[in-house]
Amino acid sequence: MDTSASNFPRIFFFIGIFCCLSLSQESIAQKMDKPTATPIVRGQIINKDASPIIGATVIVEGTTTGTVSDANGFFELDLSLFTKKGVTLMLHYIGKETKSVDLKIIDLPKSLGQIKLKDALLK
Repeated sequence: MDTSASNFPRIFFFIGIFCCLSLSQESIAQKMDKPTATPIVRGQIINKDASPIIGATVIVEGTTTGTVSDANGFFELDLSLFTKKGVTLMLHYIGKETKSVDLKIIDLPKSLGQIKLKDALLK
C-alpha cells in the first residue's frame, strides 16, 4: 500500500491552514496603529573652529522651554508638548550671534547635526 498517496489530502489541508493563518496575521499587523515617534530634536553647537560650545542655550521661541548644550556641545530637546505645526529654536551663547532654526513638528525626531555659531560683531 502506497502511503504517500493517502497523505496527499492531509498535506494540502495543513498547507491551507498555514496559508490562512499567515494571511490573517499579516492583515492584523497592517491594521495596528504604528507607534508615533517622540518629537525630539538633537544637535551639536560648535564655534568657527569646530570646537564644541559648552552651555549654549536652546530655547523654543516665545516660551520658556529649552535646554543647555553639554560638555561636548550636544543638546537634546523633547518637543512633544507643542501642538503647532512648527516651532523656532533660538540658539544663544555669550559673545556669539543668536541663531534661529525653524522646525516642523511632523519632521521630528531629527538630528540637526552641527550648528555653527558665529562670533558677535562688537560695536
